Amino acid sequence: MSNKPRDSRTSPLVLSLNRLEPPLSPCPHSKRHFGKNSQTLDLKRILVFRTGHLGDTLVAVPAFWALRDSFPAAKIAYLSSADPANPQYVSARDVLPEKGLFDEWISYPNLSSGLSGIVSLLGLALKIRRKRFDAVFYLMTRYRTARQIQRDRLFFRLAGVRNIIGADFVQKHNLPLEIPRPVPRIEKEGTFLLRLLEENQIVNDLREFHPDLALTTEEHSAVREWMESTGITKYSGPRIAVAPGSKWDSKIWNEDRYANVVTRLIASHDVVPVIFGGPEDRDKGERLIARWGRGANAAGKLNVRKAAAGLSECTFYLGNDTGTMHLAASVGTTCVAMFSAVDWAGRFEPVGSQHVLFRRSVECEGCHSPSCLNKEYRNKCLELIDADDVYEACVSVLAREIDVV
Repeated sequence: MSNKPRDSRTSPLVLSLNRLEPPLSPCPHSKRHFGKNSQTLDLKRILVFRTGHLGDTLVAVPAFWALRDSFPAAKIAYLSSADPANPQYVSARDVLPEKGLFDEWISYPNLSSGLSGIVSLLGLALKIRRKRFDAVFYLMTRYRTARQIQRDRLFFRLAGVRNIIGADFVQKHNLPLEIPRPVPRIEKEGTFLLRLLEENQIVNDLREFHPDLALTTEEHSAVREWMESTGITKYSGPRIAVAPGSKWDSKIWNEDRYANVVTRLIASHDVVPVIFGGPEDRDKGERLIARWGRGANAAGKLNVRKAAAGLSECTFYLGNDTGTMHLAASVGTTCVAMFSAVDWAGRFEPVGSQHVLFRRSVECEGCHSPSCLNKEYRNKCLELIDADDVYEACVSVLAREIDVV
């Protein structure tokens, strides 16, 4: 029995599975007017600006590929945040393909207050000015405030870039910092960025560009060797990825429930669990594997691209709403994921429509807090997600993904 899931990565460009009706076709006798506008017609040197953590990068990858598809001959540089002082920080360069997507990487410094921060920012502006970019694509988060956007505009003008594409769109559709209750459902972050490009006539419609990471043969081979070294290849059952951790305590589903669900899946479907996550998740992974009596612990052992290769070897992902979930979705692995109610509903759902996602609305939802603020019922939104429901979802995914009864 093969552990390899169905591969949906036949091309970086696939039609969206979420579209409910086909797009209207233009009259065959009329000229198609859609195309690059005067802002984007002859761009030779492009700067892309987006900061954030692993999940923020991965949800934007479809938009990155859309840009590359629209400007195949352009030199495209990526300006993103970096945090060399934090060993757990995953930069965009750590996860994105070294070649084929971006031609250059520029780090946005961690700005300190006072003179040193100003000096760092001026140094960055001078560096960008020397590159003589034709335009910057402003692919920032919807939490960017009007004041921050105006500050960014002034910075890029100081850096010699006057063609700032997307800033108006982000400002027009930015999200309030205080999330209303009940929390409304909004479009996915990745869909929003594609719509930004559509609004600026970069893509023709809301086709979905897959977040292809262009993993190498060497990365896949290294992960298979690692799996063999752990002894899990002696089991014939399907491998499943389990990600029980998160950097936000408010996003962590109960450890005992992970133990419960996977124990039942081992008994019913002979699954082989593989723990994924950062170094901070390793101890939890060891505890769970001890309870299950089988499994491998990749938490903190594999770099992010090798972790992506490992996730592609798994039939499905079972875990929290984390960057690892987006990493699994980026390699076509179906996700069974538990979402806390801390954020806007739908905003950071993984790309694709095949996933099974659990989210419970509660009176304290929308807190956007790393730690639960409900002192009377800790992590209530997650505690309301029942292990039985999650187990049944896993069984359903197994039946769909591979020939398991």
